[in-house]
Amino acid sequence: MSEAKKILDAHVEFELARWTGESRDEQLTEEVAAAFAWLKTVRLNQLFTSAEVVEWCTRYSQEFEVTDQLLAMIGSAARSAYVAASKDDTRIGDLIPEASYDQVASAVLDMQELREMITTQVTTSEVYSRLMSHVVYQAIKSYLQEENLIARRVPGASTLMKMGQSAISTAAPKLEKAVDKQLTAFVNANIQDNIRDSKRYLDKVLDKEVLTVVTNEVWDTNAKSTVAELANMVPVDAIDEFTQAGRDAWIHVRTNEFLTSVLSRVVEDFLKQQGKRKVADILADAGVTPELATNVVIDLTGPVIDKAVADGYFEARIRARLEPFYADYFG
Repeated sequence: MSEAKKILDAHVEFELARWTGESRDEQLTEEVAAAFAWLKTVRLNQLFTSAEVVEWCTRYSQEFEVTDQLLAMIGSAARSAYVAASKDDTRIGDLIPEASYDQVASAVLDMQELREMITTQVTTSEVYSRLMSHVVYQAIKSYLQEENLIARRVPGASTLMKMGQSAISTAAPKLEKAVDKQLTAFVNANIQDNIRDSKRYLDKVLDKEVLTVVTNEVWDTNAKSTVAELANMVPVDAIDEFTQAGRDAWIHVRTNEFLTSVLSRVVEDFLKQQGKRKVADILADAGVTPELATNVVIDLTGPVIDKAVADGYFEARIRARLEPFYADYFG
């Protein structure tokens, strides 16, 4: 065996031993510490510009494909989560702190323009118009049949009128339908005034105090509900529809200039605020300490390294890196 081969083998064995057993964690800890020590000397804007970040995100969002296989994996994971949720007896009140709910509700209730926009869109919708028509129609018809002044003030008049209605329906079955048709036409012709009045009424009464009572009632009604009760409101077959819709939405959104515009603004503003700071300080503000990073790296990469060593892959890669040097140096 040549001298170069002996030294190469010894070098490979040395490097491999450093990534085996307890030495593995020591090496990972050392590397993370060295990386953080370096990042304490490097400013964020020395690593990349906002234009580079936006270009990377835009390019990779376009190149990354949500394949049918990936969609199937996402759907499978979603179904597993659904099954777990559908059997979970945890109450919503135990899952979401009431204080957090109150904080979010209060923030939403302060959005007066949003409330007015929602009221406008609801009251101008076709569904609301039909609902109002139905309510007004039923109210008028009920009043004429049962609650009019004659029926209430004249003894026996109510019974007599009902007998008369029955007789008319028997003698002239089309008459009642004609009355209904005329009444429906009258309601439809005047419903827009009622809708405008209802909007003004809602804008007036739906103030923050009233809506706070409503949000409290929503909490009281649902806080005792379990996760399973809410999950079971959604058919399991809908999971596939949701995942497919999410994929289609992402494919559409990623080609829209809106995404690039928003991303550009976010990245530019962030780099303006943080670009001159040291990267390690930014990570610390985000809660990423050397200790946390070390634990995460060991937990995530440790088992992978162990398997790579056991399979011989790690040794092969070390040798592939060192062989060119020894071949050149001793060649």
